[in-house]
Amino acid sequence: MDSSIKLSVVFIMILSFLQASSVQIVNNLPGGLLLTIHCKSKDDDLGIHEISSGNQWGFPFKPNIWGTTLFFCSFQWPGSFYHFDVYDDGRDHGRCSYCVWNIKPTGPCLYNKLCEAWNP
Repeated sequence: MDSSIKLSVVFIMILSFLQASSVQIVNNLPGGLLLTIHCKSKDDDLGIHEISSGNQWGFPFKPNIWGTTLFFCSFQWPGSFYHFDVYDDGRDHGRCSYCVWNIKPTGPCLYNKLCEAWNP
């Protein structure tokens, strides 16, 4: 591979790793239920947040260069407690850089279209 191609590949890789991403979590629970969330990664604890019905909370981040970025959250409302990976680089890289999760009793839905099951 000649040096100009190598340089181009390295430049593209650097740009892709510098791209900011974000997660938004929307409370779509019925009956005006208050959603309490606690999000973390291996290195960051984003704290506990309460989201009232129809509102949202989110956070920006930059995926790491190894492709192992993982943010996971607990979701709690009266009578319910669940976990879900809101950003898993292996699953979400290329699928969303601005990931909007609509939280429903049955599970989180990406862009309110692609619904996932809660983590076991």
